[in-house]
Amino acid sequence: MKKLTHIIFLFSFIIFTTTSFSQNDNKDFNQTIKNLSTSAATGYVGPAISSFGSNLNTGWVTKAPSAAKNSFNLEIKIIAMGSIIDDAQKVFSTVGSFNFTDAQATDIANSVNTTQNVRDNIKNELLSKSWTLKISGPTIMGSDNQNVVLDFQGQQVQGYTLQNYSLTDVKGFLNDLSIFPTAAIQLGIGTLYGTSVAFRWFPSVNIKDLGDFTFWGFGGMHNPAVWFNQEFPIDVAVGYFYQDLKIGSIFETKASMFGLYASKTFGSVIAFTPYVALTSETSKTTVQYDYTYDVNNGGTITQKTENISFEMDGANSAGFTVGAAFKLAILNLNIDYKFANVKTASAGLTFGF
Repeated sequence: MKKLTHIIFLFSFIIFTTTSFSQNDNKDFNQTIKNLSTSAATGYVGPAISSFGSNLNTGWVTKAPSAAKNSFNLEIKIIAMGSIIDDAQKVFSTVGSFNFTDAQATDIANSVNTTQNVRDNIKNELLSKSWTLKISGPTIMGSDNQNVVLDFQGQQVQGYTLQNYSLTDVKGFLNDLSIFPTAAIQLGIGTLYGTSVAFRWFPSVNIKDLGDFTFWGFGGMHNPAVWFNQEFPIDVAVGYFYQDLKIGSIFETKASMFGLYASKTFGSVIAFTPYVALTSETSKTTVQYDYTYDVNNGGTITQKTENISFEMDGANSAGFTVGAAFKLAILNLNIDYKFANVKTASAGLTFGF
């Protein structure tokens, strides 16, 4: 089973990212984010936060359950979801606090055309406190040919106006990623009094330079037509789904979705099922990491490690999904697209009876 899940995960990544991740062999995200203050990190990882949430709230439903009181069916589905990343999500700009490392302060001081004594004083002042700076550059989705830049915005240190400083260790980690991927295995069971349930999970798989990827989720739908003594032209349902995703020790996302679903199946052994969904969704990601910088204590430079933890909400609050499923005996292939603040596509291959 473990080998199967690894194959599924890698297959989904190939579909959605082609060579994007292979270009990051020499990167380590833990080493990247430890250089960022809270203000910088929120801007840098923001697009990934919204993509996590949108992906988790996608691909659950390919048809509404029938209005049957007792009609057993069992399905195992392999799903790949991908949020569409536009150019605006690849850059950020914010104003916030920042603390320098000894190496960074030395670089900045050495760029000033003055005496060594003054440069030492500049360095010591840079290490003496937190600075309010304009911070801008590529997000985690952005280009790895660009660095995050610190702008002193005209602030003077020891009487000198300092120039912009590039954080050479912080670039676009995923190098202009166009689609942010997630994969899942889903078990569906139904139908009892118009109700079906679904469970999602993914055993721990290590994503190079990011950490262990794993998540689980559950949900269900109910077709209220089961309580009426007449046949309806389409199947309709209300549903709720919840998921919890973790990537390494840095990211944890909790997502939930309430929706109204409708579908119509044409055929039996060979069938075609168009479906739509109107959903209300939420997601919240906790980001936790160690931020390292240096301080000057009476002329002695010491490293300080500050544990950073903050929460960010995903951008999506509502979505409209259109899709279609194609059945051939026990195999079912579906594709759909969600219109929302973060647009997301999904594809699934289902084995069931």
